[in-house]
This record gives sequence, structure tokens and C-alpha cells, in this order.
Amino acid sequence: MIRQLFVASVVSAAAVVGAPIAAAEPGPMYPDDPGRYATDVPGMVYDAHLTAPCTNMERFTFGRGPGGEALQCRWIPNQWPPVYTGFWQISYGLQGVQEIGSPCPDPQSAAQAPDGRPLVCMGARGWQAGIFNREGFTPL
Repeated sequence: MIRQLFVASVVSAAAVVGAPIAAAEPGPMYPDDPGRYATDVPGMVYDAHLTAPCTNMERFTFGRGPGGEALQCRWIPNQWPPVYTGFWQISYGLQGVQEIGSPCPDPQSAAQAPDGRPLVCMGARGWQAGIFNREGFTPL
């Protein structure tokens, strides 16, 4: 029995240690305003809260949570009861304003086009306007 508990705890510890670590965004750029980051985009919402309702689901979709985490306003399909607003969800690391098709640093990165559309890094295809959801990439 003790051996089984020991093996279970070792396996659990290995899972925690081996979990991927999210790439951190650079820290606050402005010492006078710790909520602002160098990678922030125009139209950024600075009072966003994870899972709170939001309405900016198509353009200027990014915000920052109280801890500085990058959030994105997205609609969640198949909500019951039906809800017609989006909700703030965790975003990939934000990389500022980028041009569609330009090279991107990391497949798990987000940015904003000059016209306010959200961009996702698509590897060799560069920055593409759209979002990832459970069905995969949805172009905008």
C-alpha cells in the first residue's frame, strides 16, 4: 500500500515538473503605470476580468486582467442558457500590432492588425487574422 502511494506521488510530481511553462510577456514598460506593457495594442481594455462578459468580439478584442495577464474577448459557442455576449478568456502572449502575413516569432502568439482584427501566428504562413477555438483556426 505504501509503495503504491509512493509511486502515485512520484508520478504526480513528474507530471507537474514536466508540464510546459507558458512564455512570459515582457514586464510592465512604464514604471509609473505598472498595468501598461510594451506589447499592448490600441483599443486595449485595462479593466478586463477573466470570464467576465464583454462585447468587443470582432475588433480591438484584447484586454489586460488585474494581474497583467493578456485576455481576449471571445464568444463561447453552445452556451446554456443562451448568451449573446463574449467572455474574457486567456490569450496567447501578445506581440503588439503586426501586419497580416508578416513573419511571427512563435506559433502560440497573438497580435492585432492595424485595423483592430485579432491575429494568430500560423508558423510559416505568418500572422493571420482569426482566432483558435476547439474546431481549430477560424479566419476573420
